Amino acid sequence: MTIDELFQQQDLEKNMKFAIEKIKEQPGRLNDMLEIQFVECDAKERTVTYELPFLEWEMNPKGILHGGITAAMMDLSLGLFANCICWQLGGFFAPTVNMNMNYLQPISFNDRICIKAQLVSSGRSLLILNGEARAKGCEQIAVTASATYKVMRK
Repeated sequence: MTIDELFQQQDLEKNMKFAIEKIKEQPGRLNDMLEIQFVECDAKERTVTYELPFLEWEMNPKGILHGGITAAMMDLSLGLFANCICWQLGGFFAPTVNMNMNYLQPISFNDRICIKAQLVSSGRSLLILNGEARAKGCEQIAVTASATYKVMRK
């Protein structure tokens, strides 16, 4: 299956929701604690949008979203998308190889975080994705990320 065929299928949205349900089967782990929610897919743009709450335990001493938690939110969001693509391409897992983050502005407590993940490039063994995080309802981008995921095959 090609990437174009993958994005023409309605299965992508179903697979994204399935992946999030699998996270909920492992309570107490970081991915579950982040409480990620699927919002939408855009096949034309090759994007998936998620929403995550900003919970009190995720706050740094200054009352804003902790940078490490922000990185975990980005890796979870981009990684879920990468893994769903990997599964569709016949792989079984897509671990993170590299991730670069740019923190552009703080995210205040009680904001919900919207993360849009976009597939930039796909090959037989690597997937490259970009991500943008915003406080819900805010036009300004708070955080950007670029990540590479390895398509693991049996």
